[in-house]
Amino acid sequence: MNATLQDVCRKTGLSTATISRVLNDSPLVTEPTRRRVLKAVEALAYRPSHAARTLARRCTDTLGVVFPRIGSGFYTEILQGIDEIAAAHGFHLVTAFAHGLRDEKELMTQFMRGDRVDAAILLNLDFRDPSLFQLGTQHVPVVLIDEPIPGADLSVVEIDNRGGAEAAMMHLLGHGYRDIAVIAGPPGNYDSDARLESCLTVANRIGVTIPEERLFFGNFTSESGETIAQQWFDEGRPIPRAILALNDVMALGVMETLRAHGLRVPEDVALAGMDDCEAASYVGLTTVHVPIRDMGREACRIAVAHIKGALTVEKRVMPTQLITRRTCGCSEG
Repeated sequence: MNATLQDVCRKTGLSTATISRVLNDSPLVTEPTRRRVLKAVEALAYRPSHAARTLARRCTDTLGVVFPRIGSGFYTEILQGIDEIAAAHGFHLVTAFAHGLRDEKELMTQFMRGDRVDAAILLNLDFRDPSLFQLGTQHVPVVLIDEPIPGADLSVVEIDNRGGAEAAMMHLLGHGYRDIAVIAGPPGNYDSDARLESCLTVANRIGVTIPEERLFFGNFTSESGETIAQQWFDEGRPIPRAILALNDVMALGVMETLRAHGLRVPEDVALAGMDDCEAASYVGLTTVHVPIRDMGREACRIAVAHIKGALTVEKRVMPTQLITRRTCGCSEG
């Protein structure tokens, strides 16, 4: 029969509160009392209930992570980074994938009001009501990944979208390309808007105009890249000398269509992307490396710090790095 907390109390003559303080490493007990309790625990082979300990400490040893959808390697990398830091600090993860605004709101409400997690890490959600987040932070800390929420004073880990896009555009311009098309993501998308604005700003700064007919909008999928490129051929439009797709997946879709029509990359059309997805290195795609896994690590580190009492809101911008490969006209290696 397993020993109980009451058995430890009887053996030591101490209260359950004192025993609990020792088991939870409270500084409010003296060293002789600590040794007395631990000796009794060892003699009785007492194993405290995890549920009872977390209840007493008012914590769950669990972090909640909410993503907007399933199926993106970007999210997988971030989750791996979160899990590394969570495991190192003894936290488990509860991961949820939302399916629309209503589902996002319900998931966040559960996590932030239901005592299910000690902190919530949220990535690129569409639900933007700052009042829920302000209410939620009264119960659990909230850390955002990739996009701040106006009006909500929350810790956030972002990508240096502007710096990365500037580096990619400057590189293409440095090759001497002037007829450059930019393929952005959906208008209103936080990452895409920042990247597009930076592309236009740097081009304008050195006296190069990116005309409206060279601006295109996909949805960050390879299919959208293929569709945009195919329209050039279907409509008889002139093919740009260089293309900057604001994520790698669209760039890969463009590359597939160009090659299907007999055009060579980079001899006929130079191409660059952003994010440095796994496939980019295999096809020699010039791109901008985004430290995706490090974003997850940093978000989890901040969440754990908040749980432990660090009250300062942190704003982190993760640096990016231009990676030159074959598709822009550079020699690799």
